[in-house]
Amino acid sequence: MHPVFQKIEANINLSFYVEQVKIPYFTNPLQFHPDIEIMLILEGTGTLFVGDSISSFGPGDLVMIGQNVPHVWYSDKKYTIENNGLYSEVIFILFKTEIFGEQFWQLPESKSILKLFQLSRRGLKLTGETLSQVSLLMKSITSSVGFNRITHLLSILEIITSQKEYRFLASPIVQNIINESDSDRLNKVYTYVIHNFQEEISLDKAASIAYLSKPAFCRYFKKRTNKTFIQLLNEIRISNACRLLAEGDSTVAEICYIIGYTNESYFIRQFKRITGFTPLSYKKIQIE
Repeated sequence: MHPVFQKIEANINLSFYVEQVKIPYFTNPLQFHPDIEIMLILEGTGTLFVGDSISSFGPGDLVMIGQNVPHVWYSDKKYTIENNGLYSEVIFILFKTEIFGEQFWQLPESKSILKLFQLSRRGLKLTGETLSQVSLLMKSITSSVGFNRITHLLSILEIITSQKEYRFLASPIVQNIINESDSDRLNKVYTYVIHNFQEEISLDKAASIAYLSKPAFCRYFKKRTNKTFIQLLNEIRISNACRLLAEGDSTVAEICYIIGYTNESYFIRQFKRITGFTPLSYKKIQIE
C-alpha cells in the first residue's frame, strides 16, 4: 500500500493525544503514523482497512493499531448523504512509546507491553471482558487530568496485555512502501468500491479512477495490496454480509442481493472461502 504519512502533535502541555469527536463521517485518507492508535467506536458503521485486512466496524468496536501500519476508516455511504441525520462518534488515543522514557522499557514489568506493541502491528480487535473493561477506561480517560491520564493509559495497556482477549486483523507481514506519487490512488479506488459494492462493480471503471489501463491496473493493485481487485471486492461484500447476518434481520438470500451478488451459490462459496463458515453457520454462531 502507499498511504499518506500523518504527523500527529499532542498539546505541548500533554504527553499524548486523547479526544472524543462527533463527526458526520470519517474523512482521513489511507495513512500511517509513528503513534500507536486505540480507537473506540461509539456511533457509526463502515469498513476498516488495516494492512492487508478488510473488516466492518460498528458501535462498540475497539481496535488497537501499531506504529506505521497503513490503515483507514471508511464510513458507509449513507453517512455521506447530506442532511441524513446520521453521525459518527469515536474516542481515540494516540501515543508514542517515548512518552514513558527509555528507562521504563528496561524494567522487567514493561516487557509484556513491548510485546503487545509488536503484536499491534497486525491490528488488534479487542473482545470479551477486555473489550468491556477497556471501553470503560476509554470513556473515563477523556475527562481525566494530570497524572491520571498516564495511569489510565497504563491500565488500558496492562488489561490488554494480561487478558489477551483480541483477534488479529492483518497478516504477520505488513509492508509499508512509500511512494508519494501514489498517495491518493488507492484511496480513490477504495472509496469507489466502498460506495458502490452493492451495485455492479466495473474493473474498467476502477482502472480509469486510478488513471491506468486495465492490465496495468491489475498488476499495480496486486503488487500494492497483495490481492486482486476482485478479491478486494469480495472481501468488502462479505464483511458487510457478516454485519447483516449478525444483526439478524435478513435472510441469506436477501443478503446475497443486498451486498451486490446475483448468484446465491457464488455468494455462499465466497463467504465460506473468506470466513471459513457458511452464512447460516455464521449466523447461528452470532445468535449463540
